[in-house]
Amino acid sequence: MNKQEFLNLLEEILELDSNTLQGDEVLMDIEQWDSLAFLSVIAMADEHFDIVIQGDKLEKIKTVNDLIALVQEHLTA
Repeated sequence: MNKQEFLNLLEEILELDSNTLQGDEVLMDIEQWDSLAFLSVIAMADEHFDIVIQGDKLEKIKTVNDLIALVQEHLTA
């Protein structure tokens, strides 16, 4: 999976139009970012990358790029 595919999955979770996210968006500024989206991102990371994102780490995430940084080592160019 590459960065764009990750962004596409995140857009699906947040029910956003394709190519809406670029990376610099502040999650709290996205209307659809809520506790369900929070849990969905944790599930997506587990399903696609076989990694577990601890809740305390995810709470420190402020932007889409912060999310990408958590899974960066699992993304291809």
